[in-house]
Amino acid sequence: MEDFLPRNFALNVLAFTDEPILVAGLRSVFQDSSEFTFLGAYATAEGLNQAAQQLQPHLIIYSSALDPDLAWVNELRRVSSESGIVLWGRDFSSELAHQAMDLGVRGFLSSTSTPSTIRECLHFSATGEMWMERSLANTMLNSRPVPLSRRQTQLLGLLVQGLKNREIATALGISEGTVKAYLTTLFEKVGARDRFELALFGLRTLRNAREVEVERDLRMKSHVRSRSRKAMANLA
Repeated sequence: MEDFLPRNFALNVLAFTDEPILVAGLRSVFQDSSEFTFLGAYATAEGLNQAAQQLQPHLIIYSSALDPDLAWVNELRRVSSESGIVLWGRDFSSELAHQAMDLGVRGFLSSTSTPSTIRECLHFSATGEMWMERSLANTMLNSRPVPLSRRQTQLLGLLVQGLKNREIATALGISEGTVKAYLTTLFEKVGARDRFELALFGLRTLRNAREVEVERDLRMKSHVRSRSRKAMANLA
């Protein structure tokens, strides 16, 4: 999938749902748009996989209600590896969102999304970028801890200080392109939609890390003092 879309380029969309109202809604969203072509909807995994393998759509809107455990996503990605999968549901837990991201899902759409929000999500997902509504992003940013490498932690610390990519590259002694690659990985790993959300995650993560370090130092000092008192007592 190209990382840019030429003008007047129509994105082909398949849907995985058994809800007639959703199908009608998607047709309504796309019918007057030159940006999207709606290829149809399928209510079974078998039917969806066959259609996806044959048509190789740019995007697949995937109902979480039909597959709450996301058990069929891997097979779908196998038969149509270039298709951007967008999860559709009433709401998403942070655990489900993390699981979906690990499976390669590129977008998350709530059943209450407006037509403009749907189109925005599909555009981002078609280029391989991650898209989710801000409420879900905030939930994920404050959920389970995300393990970071030493270099990722260093980059976050500089990002939190407000440095630009070029300044971060100079500070770390790496190229600006490498900084962009690190940021892309961090956006996907953390679930942040933009630099602001990534900076918020960085503030929270670095603060927690400092708190853990301080607590560890206090425990160590307490242990040393305890041993010293025992040693003095023995001498007495």
